[in-house]
Amino acid sequence: MAEDKPKQTRGAAEKVIDIFSGLIDWVFIIFFLIVLLFACYAIYDSMKVYDEANLPEVVMEHVEKKEDGSRKIDFASLIAGNPDTAAWLVLDDMSIDYLVMHHSDNTYYLDHGYDNKYLSSGMLFVDYRNSRNWDEDYILIYGHNMNGDMMFGPLNKFHEKDFFDSHRTGKLYTPNGNFSLEVIAETVTDKDDVSVYSVPNLKNNLPQVKSYINGYANQKREAGVSDATKIIALTTCKGTSGMRQIVYLKATKD
Repeated sequence: MAEDKPKQTRGAAEKVIDIFSGLIDWVFIIFFLIVLLFACYAIYDSMKVYDEANLPEVVMEHVEKKEDGSRKIDFASLIAGNPDTAAWLVLDDMSIDYLVMHHSDNTYYLDHGYDNKYLSSGMLFVDYRNSRNWDEDYILIYGHNMNGDMMFGPLNKFHEKDFFDSHRTGKLYTPNGNFSLEVIAETVTDKDDVSVYSVPNLKNNLPQVKSYINGYANQKREAGVSDATKIIALTTCKGTSGMRQIVYLKATKD
């Protein structure tokens, strides 16, 4: 009988090892499932954000794209649906083709949509210190930098000379008339750069805006800068270090 005890001891030890091993397996399985669920949710959430960036039918039903590429915008209906409606911006041969809003708070349309409900992709919007009449010399428009050529993500491409040289025109449609746009400069700067973001000091001081462009632009068209009587600046985030991408447009009333 004494000879059987070691066998019983080994059998118990093996059972403990088996149980412990099984627990480890389950821990890894549960961990893997949690990671998989988080990954699936992240993919779903990302797809949802990009899908939301597409303008809803309640907006698009008031916009007609003609054969020549121009837009016919029913601003009366859009304004009736949301009085913050300010304009429609198009950059030719690009995916930038969006409604532009104007609110008394520059943070509002960072995460709200046309229907005033939460929208993670937000909307394009004019600086609240600019007039919604588009009658000032310098106007600043904000938009999120999104991948997939959504919102103002494509602005990053203007940093490359070939893209800057081959993409020149656009259109701004407003309730008070339309503007032909010419891309005249691109630069990258800090989010606190007063030569870009101090709208009250710049909106009627075009010489200062031009001086800054001439001194700091990475890409520019000198003739377009010198001839401009109205400049619209498009701004978006550049990376995560507080830098901003700026694309300047010469605006000429049609």
